[in-house]
Amino acid sequence: MAIVNSALDFLAQKLGHVVKYDSYGNPSWFVPIPKCTSKWLDDSLPDHIHPAFVVNGVVKDRVLIGKFKACALIPGGPTYSIPGAPPLTATGADAQLSQMRAFGSGQTGKTVADSGLILLYARKMGWVPKANNNYSVDYRDGTPWTAGASISVGTKRVLHGWEYTALSAHTSAAENKPDIAPSIWTKGKHIGGTPVLSQVSASVPNGYNTITGSGPMSWNLGNNDHGVAGINELTGNCSEQDYGYRIFDGELQILQDNNAADPIADLSAGSAAWKAILPNLEDDGFTLVAPGTDGTLKWDVSAATGGYPILDTVINIRTTESASRSFKDLTRNVTNVPFVPHILLELGLFPISGDTTQGNVYVRNDAGSEFFPRRGGAYSSTSSAGLGFESCNYARSLAYTSYGARPRFSE
Repeated sequence: MAIVNSALDFLAQKLGHVVKYDSYGNPSWFVPIPKCTSKWLDDSLPDHIHPAFVVNGVVKDRVLIGKFKACALIPGGPTYSIPGAPPLTATGADAQLSQMRAFGSGQTGKTVADSGLILLYARKMGWVPKANNNYSVDYRDGTPWTAGASISVGTKRVLHGWEYTALSAHTSAAENKPDIAPSIWTKGKHIGGTPVLSQVSASVPNGYNTITGSGPMSWNLGNNDHGVAGINELTGNCSEQDYGYRIFDGELQILQDNNAADPIADLSAGSAAWKAILPNLEDDGFTLVAPGTDGTLKWDVSAATGGYPILDTVINIRTTESASRSFKDLTRNVTNVPFVPHILLELGLFPISGDTTQGNVYVRNDAGSEFFPRRGGAYSSTSSAGLGFESCNYARSLAYTSYGARPRFSE
């Protein structure tokens, strides 16, 4: 049995979670996912250990995923997976990674292999997690309160995580906000999250991001607090930097297995660890090769109105704008890619046949440009959010309130 050093350790053990500490004694809370095969996750996949559990050729018994999004206790300082704090946002992918690694002991950033494992695990279990994807509330549960709207009797609006019902018809304004006008509104149940106070304004009364762990139970994977199901808010608040995958010159590039989970892995733009994916033509296998090798997987763009990404081995159309499609509807050029390499399915970069996982995929394939992935969705993503969501259409350096991260731990 693990040693109990604090009340936090005791609570974590009761919930099947794990607490790790930095050298100053500050905690980070993780959810373990036990080792499993890809075939166990889906019968169409190979009968080998899922790549998320293989780091530098060593098979791990479990992976530890941050229960909460990355939070910094001091500006620019190490990040932690803790409840009750603003998620760290408006920071580029490299800076986020440095802050997560500054925790020490084995903490780094969630990887594409981790995200693929979570997507497949949730798909197997039938879990569809909710989160802050509509300004403090999940779009399926409520509508945020805004000023200047016509309100009728019985209208429901969400303010700071609470649902209110209108008692009389009126036009919403600052002086009759639900939290200060009990004669106009009646307070109901808690269905959203508590906003980050510094992001609340007259024009955005619910703010953008919400405090970690402040949402309802439906914001946990599996809608409860046990085991794998405890991962909080995967599909909203701020999209999470995903390490170990990128689009470069339109080519899909990855690190082998889950080598990106090594806390000292070189994930820089010029790293020699990046590999392209050369698909087999007779089965769903592949070979990792040097970037730029002929016949590797790339994102082409359809000629259809609006365009959408197509998996191919050549690029016929490049776009300086985002090409997007729902994850479940992603397609391939069946002539050049007769079989989708299983690694794409294992990493959650392409859907298994019949998959209905929600989320939109956004890509760009500009010549000579690098685009870095963010997963899950953000506070304004609404129905485009989901475990299939991936925004791989901006540079790794982009810093915005809708981009955050999630720690993971290598033992």
